Amino acid sequence: AVELFQESPTAFLQELRKGKFIRVNSSGRDVLSTIAVLQLPVESTASTAGVTLLPSATVEALLVDKRKLELVQPFKLALLKLASQEAARLMAAGEYELALPVALDAVQQGQLLFKPAPALQLFPLYLLASQANLGLRRAKQCEDFLALASWLAMKEPTLTTNIMKSQLSRLYGQLYAFQGRQPEALSAFAEDVYYCSLEYGPEDPRTSLGFYNLGKVFQSKGDIERAGACNDMVVQIWTSVLCRVVLGVTQTPEGLVPESSAPAGLPVGRLQLMEVVDMLLDIGRGRMHISGPDPSVADAHFVTGLALIQLEEPERAADQLEAAESIYAAHQPDLQRTRLLDMAKVMLGALQG
Repeated sequence: AVELFQESPTAFLQELRKGKFIRVNSSGRDVLSTIAVLQLPVESTASTAGVTLLPSATVEALLVDKRKLELVQPFKLALLKLASQEAARLMAAGEYELALPVALDAVQQGQLLFKPAPALQLFPLYLLASQANLGLRRAKQCEDFLALASWLAMKEPTLTTNIMKSQLSRLYGQLYAFQGRQPEALSAFAEDVYYCSLEYGPEDPRTSLGFYNLGKVFQSKGDIERAGACNDMVVQIWTSVLCRVVLGVTQTPEGLVPESSAPAGLPVGRLQLMEVVDMLLDIGRGRMHISGPDPSVADAHFVTGLALIQLEEPERAADQLEAAESIYAAHQPDLQRTRLLDMAKVMLGALQG
């Protein structure tokens, strides 16, 4: 009230109580907890404590009523960003049933905000909706939203970035893989790798998911050699980056070279790194199934252990490093592998305290 409308809280609340604007009073535990964290005042009556909540439509009406028209568009953009983030968060947690209506609401908000002509700003919203539908195995709806995103990209080719093209290709690949359309899936995932490589480089962690997806499709076709080559690339990428970030060394043909300065952080967040752990575990299981407990399986255990150290999960990291050590011991590992494993065990000990 004070910062936005230059009114005292008392006068603002009196105006709301006149009934001109819709408001909701809530005494929900989650709401009160959030209010406490934000250190905002709570309204109390003789029997309950609660807080007055204003729906977004009410806030927009207040901005118009009080001639704050210049704030209407930023407010709508903030709502759109919030809905997009919530949909992405729910999907990262696997809650696709909850994510779909949020994603569809974001699409509707965006279409109203950027009308009359469809704008490229709708591209990520269409991808969110397609991903939510695919998570619920709704292939037709997923394909419809991907078609809308593709049309926007073709309409604005100079504004469509490599990252956007990569995201679109990846979702098409996932859709085709779900539908059993293996040639189309391979083509789409190859495009994902291509565009990621253009943006980040072929050995960047953000490119590794494309290689992993290619490997899964080759595996489903029974092409074990090509699947193994793709998985080797994934393990190589993550071993290189995690040795730098976790152990502070770079692997070279001549040996291990200490980083001259503090290594840069990972270009992925915690949730994405957790997905990487699942990806590496899957590769390790696949290698074990094909070739038994050979050094390549130990390599997968080792890099998974490094990822878990980065995630500060010492018990799971210890299990992976122990599995790597037992396999290496049976195959007389080279000196570099032995040194890396010893360094990882030191880092694990420091994490365990």
